[in-house]
Amino acid sequence: MKRLWMRFPIKMSMVVLFMGLSLVSISLMGLFSHINYSNAVKQDFHTVTDEATKRLNHHIEFYFEQLSKSTKLLANADLIQAWFDGSRKLTAFDTDEIEAQLRRNVALNNTEVAGIFLKSFDNRILAMRSYYSSEPDFTGEPWYNVPFSEQKVLLPTHTITYPQQTGMAVVSMITPVYSQTTLAPIGSIIIDLSLKEIEATLERSKIGETGQFMLLSQDDTIVYHSNKEWRGRKLSETPLRAIGIPGEGDVGTQTYEGKKVLISTSSSKVSGWKVVAIVPFDEMASGLYTARNSTIIAFVLIAVMVMLLVPLVSDLFVNPVLHLKHNMDKVFQGNYGTRAEFYPSRNEFQKLNYSFNKMVEQLDEQLGTISNLKLQEIHARLRQKEAYIQALQNQINPHLLYNSLDVIKSIGYIHNDELVVSMAGNLADVYRYTAKISDNEVTLKEELSILEKYLEITHIRFPKKFQSRITVNPKFHDCLLVKLTIQPIVENAVKYAVEPRGGNAAIIVSAYSDEDDLIIEIADNGEGMVEEKQLEIIERLNRIVLGTGEHDSIRSESLGLANVHTRLLLKYGERYGLHLSTFQGRGTVVSIRIPMRFGCA
Repeated sequence: MKRLWMRFPIKMSMVVLFMGLSLVSISLMGLFSHINYSNAVKQDFHTVTDEATKRLNHHIEFYFEQLSKSTKLLANADLIQAWFDGSRKLTAFDTDEIEAQLRRNVALNNTEVAGIFLKSFDNRILAMRSYYSSEPDFTGEPWYNVPFSEQKVLLPTHTITYPQQTGMAVVSMITPVYSQTTLAPIGSIIIDLSLKEIEATLERSKIGETGQFMLLSQDDTIVYHSNKEWRGRKLSETPLRAIGIPGEGDVGTQTYEGKKVLISTSSSKVSGWKVVAIVPFDEMASGLYTARNSTIIAFVLIAVMVMLLVPLVSDLFVNPVLHLKHNMDKVFQGNYGTRAEFYPSRNEFQKLNYSFNKMVEQLDEQLGTISNLKLQEIHARLRQKEAYIQALQNQINPHLLYNSLDVIKSIGYIHNDELVVSMAGNLADVYRYTAKISDNEVTLKEELSILEKYLEITHIRFPKKFQSRITVNPKFHDCLLVKLTIQPIVENAVKYAVEPRGGNAAIIVSAYSDEDDLIIEIADNGEGMVEEKQLEIIERLNRIVLGTGEHDSIRSESLGLANVHTRLLLKYGERYGLHLSTFQGRGTVVSIRIPMRFGCA
């Protein structure tokens, strides 16, 4: 993403950036507005529907209460009480009188009553005879098998099946009847009511242009809906099953028939039915859409301003950058005398120009310093190499020496002098080895082999008193090191520890590993060094490490400590080389540190 951003000009990037920030800001503002307005719409909907449903519930409850009161007056009639409790035998005229009372009650009070029925505890049924030409069967009616209840029971919408009224959608109200003498329950009065009154009440109550109310029973049977085909059916058996009915007092947002609708629910304490209000969201959200359109218009205006003004404003930032880039290109081409325009101020670009000028000045000075240091380093390296080569090549003519030693060896062999033969042979081998000295590495085994020949010569010189021992683990024999590393150190020990004591001394060569390095120690039991001499040698070695003692190896009389240390330093780096430990009157230990690398030299 960062690389993609860097590919475009600053002006374009600033336009895109400001446009993106504006879009994000407007989007967030629109989102918060939408959420707030949506909540406000729901709250307004809840307030409106709550008030409307309270009126509906009150009207429906009042309707059923009035109907219940008229039913109680009917149930207290003497003939009806006698029919229920069987206290006296009724004649056909008495039965006709009861039926007439039922019809008069309908005619005087509620014309929407489809039927009134008396039901005793022994399942006797007495109905409004005027509706039937023969004795009908009421066992199929929903109220027939409803157990007796001391409370009024309302049955949701169902279709009646008795003659003359077959197919009519009604709701049933079951009212308990009690004996006037014993106050014991003696039966029930059932009233089948058409939906005329409920339908008229609900149709008068509108919410919005197309909003509507729906009545649901406790078991989600549709008591009333504007679609008559759905009345009396379970909610799950109609297309309304896609709607989730919210809980009591809640407001839900659903999608129905491709439209977003608001839904609220309120329950009646008398009937137990739920009044469900369903209103299209658009009819309640005119303020929300106004806010949305205002947000879109605001974004368009901001976008136009960004497109027009940002390129102009960006010049204030781009031009100083281009000026600085132009000067940087000059510096890149090698013109270290160029300077950016600088006016003392608190402006960040002027501070940047000032820093650029200071940087170029310091860069010019440092480049000069670095060039001088590079020349000095090259000269130092050349002198160091020359010293190394001169020290290694400052030997006698090897051909004359080899020929002379071979002659001495032949003479010793003719005269049967084994010491002369051994001395001449070992010396010839040692000088052949040293004559081939270079930067090439050899194995530790080869280095120790030539060391043994040198020590054998020393033993011939001091046959009785001199002692030597090489204790190096064979696992280190294949370790690589610079040729002629150990022998010059041992030769130095012979010169300063063995010879002054007439051969009465010892030299021990050992080796051990230290992490990834190999440490080789050459120890002698000579007189050691006085402190001044020791400090002088250590100082010489330190100067070689620092690069200030490049001629010290030349001043050595032989391939001594400084020479070896210089070659190790050049080959392996500053952390490698020699370390000197001397103890006056007890001896000296020289430690050689090299990297532990194995292979064939």
